[in-house]
Parts: sequence; structure tokens; C-alpha cells
Amino acid sequence: MMATAAEEIYHSPCPITERNVTTLPIKITRKNQDKPWKLRLIYLQCYCMSIATILGTGILGLPVTIAHAGLMPFLVSFIIGFFVQALLIYLFVELLQRCQVAQIESLKSTETVRIPMLDIGLEDCAVNNTEEEYDGNEADTGLLQKDAVVGQTAEENLQPNLHVLGLFFLSKPMSHAFNFILIFQFVSIGISYVLAGSEAYAALLDVSHVYIIPAFTWTLSLGILLAQTVIQPITSLLTLFKGIMLIITVAVTFAVGSEVQQETTNDFSQIGKPFLMGTVALGGIVNVMPLLFSEISHNKTQIMWFRRVILGGLTTCTILNILWCWAVLEIVPQVSVHRVMEGVVNNTGALLPDSSAHGYTLIFSNISLEASEKAGEIATIPLTKIISVKYRRYSWVAELIQVFIAVSITVSFLVMGSAMKHTIDGLVNSHCNTKLEWITKVWERTLPQSFHRCSSRGFASGLMSILAFGIIFIVSSCDPRGFVLMLDKVVSFSLNTEVGLFIFLMLRASRSERFQHLMVPLPVGQWVFQLYWILPIYFMFAVTYDVIQTIVEIAEYNLQPSSQRTLTNSSVL
Repeated sequence: MMATAAEEIYHSPCPITERNVTTLPIKITRKNQDKPWKLRLIYLQCYCMSIATILGTGILGLPVTIAHAGLMPFLVSFIIGFFVQALLIYLFVELLQRCQVAQIESLKSTETVRIPMLDIGLEDCAVNNTEEEYDGNEADTGLLQKDAVVGQTAEENLQPNLHVLGLFFLSKPMSHAFNFILIFQFVSIGISYVLAGSEAYAALLDVSHVYIIPAFTWTLSLGILLAQTVIQPITSLLTLFKGIMLIITVAVTFAVGSEVQQETTNDFSQIGKPFLMGTVALGGIVNVMPLLFSEISHNKTQIMWFRRVILGGLTTCTILNILWCWAVLEIVPQVSVHRVMEGVVNNTGALLPDSSAHGYTLIFSNISLEASEKAGEIATIPLTKIISVKYRRYSWVAELIQVFIAVSITVSFLVMGSAMKHTIDGLVNSHCNTKLEWITKVWERTLPQSFHRCSSRGFASGLMSILAFGIIFIVSSCDPRGFVLMLDKVVSFSLNTEVGLFIFLMLRASRSERFQHLMVPLPVGQWVFQLYWILPIYFMFAVTYDVIQTIVEIAEYNLQPSSQRTLTNSSVL
């Protein structure tokens, strides 16, 4: 039984009949529709926000996962992932349009213009004079105008969010499960950002990360809650700064790599790890697209440009990820024991005895992607170590990398927190539309006039957002080192399940008989839409592989002797 969104989102306390109802026209426009300069700024902001979302911590952990696979297997899996994510963006834009049209239809069925049908008899006509009739007509006209303005304002405020998508296109049990996995995913990503961000700022300020966690969490969280209109432009500027720093870092890393002449190997049997991390490094954009979609008008031109800038952000992030991984492989050894050409042994390492053969020398290095993967480190740590030890003239790059990490995580937390707040707002608005009606009356009676702008619904939404950020802060303050190792698997599992299961079911329901009549400004062609079956095949395969790999790793860990298990834990910590 599908959930009726009109019953949960909009509620009319008075009965409505077909005799006395005139529906409102379907037209949603924003104030910026006739301002091209402002539209360009909005498109630029959407482009930057999409880059900030995709270019998160995945780019920092991605090179470590290709320690055994190499560059070519990574390229194959990553390019395939790019085309799947592009298909997801195409289909999700249409899903947002259908959700908005469905919201309008639900609004039309509940919020309508009432034309009072007065039963005027002969006796009433004799009693009423001309002035009273004039006053009555004027009153009716004022009522119509007032209701029309309210209806038009309500239409303009319709904004699809992830929760509303679940209400319209999922059954009630699946909608609840979708809400749970969304909040769980946002909180998990937030915890990883707080832990990584506190470490980054602690390294810059030379203090313990324990003191950074409260300032990092609550400064950014309060900025998201209290200054949302200011946060988005700041995030766009920080994203541009972040991209420039990444380009400089990649260029310098390539310059150092040309001197190192590091030998790389490829092993397609190890393609699984970069495949999983690739789904995280290029994923997550669907969680922010509803927030960005609310900035544009519901017409074909603006939606088309919106889709183009999101795809442009995905393409930019794909290119930067590939260049970044390639640059890291040029200087950082893949494994601890590797071979280099004779006469070019210039890395930090020790020669192995009797290892010379066929023009190559096997050396052992304690700085490698393999060692960083076992220690749970991001790829910038071995990179900065090699640059600081062997290439001191590029020592400024190490500082630049530290700044890049701090800015990158800050931007990612701001974008993630804004998307979480947008989802929580939709959750509160739909469930508390009628339940908080009595609180609103008490609110208006007891508080001064200046506080009436902050409705009970807004208060409840803010309280829920503070609770979510509080959970992120509490778990991060506990410093769960073992939990950090599982965090990537948790985020990967929840993100791939969201797309491979829930969004797939939404797309399928959006073209069902119930929603088939909905007309959207920019529909996807039927032959392109039929490719939506690729989504569950790709993402649920990633979920299955992730679960199997986790079970195997747990089994191998339990089979280890207790002494070796203790050594492994100490090396990780």
C-alpha cells in the first residue's frame, strides 16, 4: 500500500466539495527567473557545491586502496563508475521534477480557492440594500485574492527533499527504512569528517585533536543552522580555493614523480578495493541535489542547465581524482617491497640482500601505500613524508597539502550538514504539519510578536538538527579508533544501498500507472530511462561485495593467534 503524500504533507481541516472549488494554476517560479546574472551565479554555486560534495574524503583515501591493484584496474573501474553516476544524475533530475509536480497536485487537492455559494432568497434580497451588496462583493473579492496569494506562496515554497521523495514513491515501511538509512548515513559521514578535520587542524596548529573536535563541530554546525544563506556562497569560494590547491599539489607531485621514476604494477584481481572506494569517491551527489534543485525555477531551460552543471561537477571530480591517484603513484611506492631500476634508488628504503636481477633492484620501504592502508592512513601522509625527507626543496608542498586537507574536510562537512538539515526539515514539515498546530497557537499567545517568525515547526526542525549534530559530536569525542576503520565500509554500504535499492524503487514507481500522467518540463527519453536497471546491478553488487569482504576480513582476524592480533591492533592504533 503506497503512502498517500497528500495526507501526510498537506492537510485541510475543512471539507472541500467539487461544487465550490476553483483550483489554482500550476506554475512555480523563483524571483531570479528574469535575472540572468543571478541565474549564472546560481549555476556556478550548484557547480561548486557538487564538486564540494563529490570531492570529499574519498579523494584522500582513494590512492591508498589502489596499492595492490595499480593504475589501470583503477581507471577501468573508475570510468565505469563515472558513467553509472552520470546515468543516476540524469534519472534523478527527472525524479525531482515528478516529485515537485506531485506536490503541486497534492496542494491543489487540499489548498484551493473557496467561492462561497450563498443561498439568497427573495426575502434576503428585499432586506439587503445596495451598500451591503457592495460590501459583500468586496469582502468576497478580498477573500479570493488573499487565498490566491496564499496558494501561490505555498506553491513557490514547494521544495522536493529526500524525505518527500520517499513519501511519494515508496511504501510506508520502505519510506521509514529510507529515512533511517539517510540519517544514519549523514551521521556516519559527519563523524568521519569531524575526526579527519580535527586531525588536520591539530596538525596545522600543533595541538591535540581532542581540543579541536568541539570547536570544529559546533562552529560549523551553528553556521549551518543559523547562517544558511551565508554558508552556501562561502562554501562555493572555499571549493574554488580547494580545487586550485589540488591542481597545484598534483602538478608539483608530477614534477617530483618525474625524478623518482617509480615502477608501478597492475593486478586486475585486486580491482575490488578501488571499485568500492570509487563508489564513495564519486557518490553522494544525490543527497545534495534536492537542496540545489530548490534554487531554480520549474522550467525546461533552468532544469537543463542545472543538469549540465551537476554533470560538469561530476566530470571535473573524475578528472581530478584520476590525476591525483596517478600523481601519488608516481612518487609513493605501492607496496613495502618494490623494485626500481638500478642506479635510481633514491627513495627512503633499504636494499635487500641478493636482490639485484635483470637490471632492477628490490628495496624495502617503510613508506608505501600498502603500509598506509594497513595503518588506516590517508594518501597524503606517505606523500608528505617522502617529500619532507627526500625533496626538501618541495617542503612547502607538505604545508600546502595540510591546508588542502583542512579546507577539503571543512567544505565537505558544510555541504553534508546542509543536506542533512534540508532532509530533517522535510521530515519535520511532513510529520508535524498538524501535530504541532496546538503548539503554534500557544507559541503565538505566550511569546512576543518578534518571536512569531520562528514557528513551532521551525523550532522542532532546529531541535532535531541540533540533536543530529550532537550525536556526531558525542561519538567523535569518544575517539572511536576501531570505529574509524569500519566507517568507510558503513558509508559505502549505506550509500550504495540508498541508490541501488531505494532510488531504484523510486524511479520505477515514478513511471508507474499512478504517476504516469504527470507532465514534467524536461523528461528523460524512454530508451534512456530503461537503463535504470543498471543501478541495482552496479550498486547492489558493490553492497554484496562489501559484505562478503567484511565477513572474510572478520573471519581472518578471528583466526589469527592472539599475539599476532594484538600486534595488528597496536600497529593500527
